[in-house]
Amino acid sequence: MKIFSAALLSLFLLTSAFSSVHAAEKSISVGLNGEQIQFSNSAPIVEKGVTLVPLRPLLEKLGVQVKWDEKNRTVSGSKEGLSFSLKIGSTNATANGKTVKLDAAPKQIKNVTYVPLRFAAETTGYNVAWNQSLRQVTLTSGQQSEGSQGFLWKVENKGNTVYMLGTIHAVDNTIYPLRHEIEDAFNAADYLGVEIDFTKVVPDELTKLITDVSTYKDGTTLKDHISAPTYNKVTTFLKENGLPENSFDNSKAWYTQQQIGNMMAAKQEFSEAMGIDMYFMGKAIKEKKPVIGLETFESQYDVFNNFSDALQEKLILQDLDPSSLPPALANLSMDDNMKLWKNGDEKALVKIVDTLRWDDEYFKGMQTDRNIAMGEKIKGYLNSDKKETYMIALGASHFAGDSGLVTMLEKQGFKVVKQ
Repeated sequence: MKIFSAALLSLFLLTSAFSSVHAAEKSISVGLNGEQIQFSNSAPIVEKGVTLVPLRPLLEKLGVQVKWDEKNRTVSGSKEGLSFSLKIGSTNATANGKTVKLDAAPKQIKNVTYVPLRFAAETTGYNVAWNQSLRQVTLTSGQQSEGSQGFLWKVENKGNTVYMLGTIHAVDNTIYPLRHEIEDAFNAADYLGVEIDFTKVVPDELTKLITDVSTYKDGTTLKDHISAPTYNKVTTFLKENGLPENSFDNSKAWYTQQQIGNMMAAKQEFSEAMGIDMYFMGKAIKEKKPVIGLETFESQYDVFNNFSDALQEKLILQDLDPSSLPPALANLSMDDNMKLWKNGDEKALVKIVDTLRWDDEYFKGMQTDRNIAMGEKIKGYLNSDKKETYMIALGASHFAGDSGLVTMLEKQGFKVVKQ
């Protein structure tokens, strides 16, 4: 997966990401340093807003020594000088020698002992992060607790503050936790600004819109808009994935590429649902923080619908035949994106933005025009008389390089400070 990975720094994958914010309630998952903990048939539960998990699978994974006192119905755990003690049915506990009050008591269900996850993990030296939209708890050990660096800038004007967060739209769970400055910026913000506000999506209406804009209506099909060799690559991909060869025939070429990209990302366990944008939209929902969309579904679809057939075919080949691309572009990977985001490597980010110049039409539609439009909205927030604070979370490529929002705002007289 090559240039598709660079797009994750600049544009949402519109075909599937919207569903994650409004997904039906599902079971809670728990990840430890990037690996999901398996609880067999005894799934985590939530009681009074507290996540309770089966005792032994959790503490064994954390490397905690466990003792069970049947007579007193007490659980104790210790690791590297840290310890705790819990009593079934009681909200009184001890943590490293101090008495504490729990929000929910440990309990037994069908002979399985459940304990408060956050209490047990934090007491034994782990950091705990909760992703509302994914219903996922992420645990990280002390040596990994500094958090991903990401890209964060701050701009102030007339009593208004705008934090600009360069995001990555599809990630795996090793991207979390984020460094505290990023979390602090969200906490300080009166509004969360994103490319598209998924919190107000009506799924049936969006599905209708996608169907309307992504299919041919003039009697032509995909094979009429791309070359025979490229069409053969599409049908080969479909067969390899167990799908009918004509599955994409009614889809426009750009939408075909997005569907192919989504399927490839899923195999590599990268998910839009776990992206930085979705993470903060999930938090905004939970905290009832207003969300503002700087773009719309229609405006983003227009970008693709306005691309020429020749460019749309190139978009398909970027996934199915990376060898057709310039070497700098073909060598990009999603892992590269993850690494540069974790490290906050701005030089590497600028290089990726430069690779997006592989086609003038592509760069104008994906970057230049959109940056100008979103930059005007950010200027509006900064020039307002309301004295408010915003966190603006957009694909990281929109901020970097000569055409990026950071440079654009600096040229217009604003002082942009990297955080």
